[in-house]
Amino acid sequence: MYHLLCVKIILTILFLKICHKNVFSLHPINRTEKLISYTIPEKRGLKKAFGYDEDTYLNFTELTTKYNYPSEEHTVTTEDGYILTIFRILAKCNAPSRHYPVLLMHGVLDSSDGWIIAGSEIGIGFVLARNCYDVWAANHRGNSYSRKHVRFDANIDPEYWDYTFDEHGNYDLPATVDYVLQNTGKAKINFIGHSQGTTNFYVMNSLKPQYNEMINLSIHLAPVAWLKNTESIISIIAAQGSGLIKQFLSDIGIREFLGKNHIIHVAFEALCQLVPDEICGTMLALTVGYVQGTINPKRISVIFGHVLNGVSIKNADHFGQLIRSGKFQRYDEGISGNLKRYGRQHPANYNMSLVTAPVVLVSAKRDWLSSVKDVKILCSKLPNLLENYEIPLDYWSHHNHLWDDNIKEYIFPKMFEYLNKYN
Repeated sequence: MYHLLCVKIILTILFLKICHKNVFSLHPINRTEKLISYTIPEKRGLKKAFGYDEDTYLNFTELTTKYNYPSEEHTVTTEDGYILTIFRILAKCNAPSRHYPVLLMHGVLDSSDGWIIAGSEIGIGFVLARNCYDVWAANHRGNSYSRKHVRFDANIDPEYWDYTFDEHGNYDLPATVDYVLQNTGKAKINFIGHSQGTTNFYVMNSLKPQYNEMINLSIHLAPVAWLKNTESIISIIAAQGSGLIKQFLSDIGIREFLGKNHIIHVAFEALCQLVPDEICGTMLALTVGYVQGTINPKRISVIFGHVLNGVSIKNADHFGQLIRSGKFQRYDEGISGNLKRYGRQHPANYNMSLVTAPVVLVSAKRDWLSSVKDVKILCSKLPNLLENYEIPLDYWSHHNHLWDDNIKEYIFPKMFEYLNKYN
């Protein structure tokens, strides 16, 4: 066993060296005029040769095809020029779907893939389609599916990355909701979000309250708004200097962190093929409280082929500000920046009293990022809270909501209870 592991490690190092030798580049720049390029083009042939599970590198439509679910790819352009990709999984039933369509919004460092990479049996996107729902999986700006803009190039223009989850909620999600309604002819949607996907929902409905009328029902897995009591070790440490980190990285031409096919992602993806729970499980443990072994190790290997899907440095700083301030507020640009953007010296809190759409929260005791205390604050602010359902398992954390085999028992019954009730 030890010798086999050594061979695997040597092969992984060889794989990374091949990638590095062929395509890795680090170009000098003139301050922030252009960005550093440190992306490695995907080499599927090498991954096949090194024995990667093919679900690790298949994209959304390839995965839906593999599991025999018809899907479509759509694009929508936001008010501020970002071109987003939305995937649709057609309802897999004999009769036309009579339900409202379901819009899925992924979390930070994730993409639409997160809803299906657990496979056809428990992937939430697949399960919904199998139950006759018309499923739309969104992608916010900056991830691997939504890197286009009418003017900017995500790979070289720093202006592209000048956004946080405020823009996700103010521009990306409204544009996506509008597109789904226009293309389905329905008056409302059902919304299911995970992690930052729920944050986007609160931002949208507080800044543009007219969208509350377009929501039939919303289900929020691992909801994130207040981070006053977060227990995420890495997040707490990073938050203390997030502003300085943002400035330093911006000065050397880096505006995106942990992007897909960047050198860090490629390294993690390779290591997760070898020792998924020991390496990548530990990473999840330090960030969200994940208990190693509770998600199938083979699935962890697949997951890290898709997550680490990019976050703007400014977005990471926004979360850092929430941790330091204990508030759920708009991005703090500094006094002069705030006066220019908001017309006031300090950023306003998001007005949660305006979030009147029906909300079901699904939380967990061991979720270090979305802590029980912070979820209780959120509960007290939501005017139309239907239920805060806390998973009755001590080990359940932030990502078990999506990828744990036990979601059959602890997520699906609650999800369909409300979807059927509000049909």
